[in-house]
Amino acid sequence: MTSALQGKVALVTGASRGIGRGVALGLGEAGATVYVTGRTLAGRSTHMPFLAGSLEDTAREVTALGGHGAPVQCDHTDDAQTRAVVERIQQEHGRLDILVNNVWGGYEGLHLWDERGEKWNSPFWEQPTSIWDDMFAAGVRAHYVTSQLAAPLLLRTRGLIVGISFFAAQRHQDTEGIPYFLAKNATDRMALAMANHLRPHGVTSVSLYPGLVRTEGVMLAPEGAFDLSNSESPQFIGRAVAALAGDPNVFTKTGQVLVAAELGDDYGFTDIDGKRPRSLRPDWEG
Repeated sequence: MTSALQGKVALVTGASRGIGRGVALGLGEAGATVYVTGRTLAGRSTHMPFLAGSLEDTAREVTALGGHGAPVQCDHTDDAQTRAVVERIQQEHGRLDILVNNVWGGYEGLHLWDERGEKWNSPFWEQPTSIWDDMFAAGVRAHYVTSQLAAPLLLRTRGLIVGISFFAAQRHQDTEGIPYFLAKNATDRMALAMANHLRPHGVTSVSLYPGLVRTEGVMLAPEGAFDLSNSESPQFIGRAVAALAGDPNVFTKTGQVLVAAELGDDYGFTDIDGKRPRSLRPDWEG
C-alpha cells in the first residue's frame, strides 16, 4: 500500500497464523520491520496440528510485501522467553514503535467443528477449568507482561500498544464461554488502565475489535457454519493497525475501544478484495 511505516519497528505476538499473521502483513505492506512471535517457528503447530501456518511463513510474507519480517519463537506463558524477545529488539534496534498483543490460548483440545465440540458452548460447570487457565495465562497475562517489558522501549518513541479483543467483551451472548467473555473484557479494561498510566508519556493504548475474520480455523468450519458475506481477511485488521500507527494524531484515541471496520471508514482503507466490511457493532448492540 504505502511506505508510511518505513523505519518503524513493530512486535506482533501470536503471529504464526490467523489475526496475528494478518496484523503482521498489514504492517509489512506499510514498510515496517515486524518481529513476529509464537510457538510454531516452522511447519505445523504441535498444539493444533490441523492448522497451517508458521512464524517463518509469516515473516517471509511480511518481507515480500515490502517490510522486514523477523520470526522469533516464543511461548508467551514463559516470562523469560518474552523478556528475551524484548531484549533482542532492544539490542537490534534500540526502539519499539508498535506493540500488538494478539497471542491467545484456550482452544487447544477443543473440537470446535465436529460432534465433539460441545465444550465450547456447554454450561460453565461442564467445561474444563483449563480453558480459563489458558485464556488468562496465554491471553490476558501474556498481554500484560509483554506490555510491561516493552514499555521502556515504547516510551522512547511515544509508541502504540494495541490489544486485540472482540465485541464479546461488551455483551455476553447466550451460551458463549464465560472465560472468553471475561478475558476479552479484561483486555479492554487493561487497554484503558494502561492508557491512564502512559498518558503523561504520550504512548497510545487501545483495544481493537475485528469482525468475522476468515482465519484458518474459521475456514475449516462446516459449510454454512458462518455467514461470510460480511467477513474480513486477516490482513484487514492489519491495515487498521497500520492506519493507527501512521496517524500523527493517534494519541487522541488512547484508552478507547476501536473497531477495524469503523477505522476503515475513518481512514479510507479497504480489505484486500477492495471491499470495506460493515461494522458488527449494531449486531452486538441490538
